[in-house]
Amino acid sequence: MTNSELADKLRDLRDFLIIAGYEESHATRYTQIARYIERLPEPVEVMRREGRLKEVPGVGGLIATYIKEIIDTGTCSKFADWEKEAPLSVLELVRIPSVGAKTAKRLFQEFGIDSVASLKKAIEEGRLEGAPGIGPKMIETMREFAG
Repeated sequence: MTNSELADKLRDLRDFLIIAGYEESHATRYTQIARYIERLPEPVEVMRREGRLKEVPGVGGLIATYIKEIIDTGTCSKFADWEKEAPLSVLELVRIPSVGAKTAKRLFQEFGIDSVASLKKAIEEGRLEGAPGIGPKMIETMREFAG
């Protein structure tokens, strides 16, 4: 796994946690760690093998464990711990241009939208029409993405 791929996984973790209701100020630390990892002069896998993950700013024992899990399996137990709050499919929503974690959280919590398929259905049914903060332009972008 490259440093860039790991950083993307950490950003996914941040987004997922925010959508699932995890404290946002705590979830954003994964963004900071992702930035550090992208700028590392060496592959993070080497640091992992050498037991040096805690050298990355912001990485303590628990986050080092999550990073090891991601490197080894592509996912980590933090995702699993929070899946009782939201399905992993909610991450599909943040792939839509102009939909960030906060909007995806709102779509999930207020409208029960947990995937691109359920978003498409909600748009077809007109359930998002007139929702504050979700204007016609955003709905059109979501419609185009959802197909």
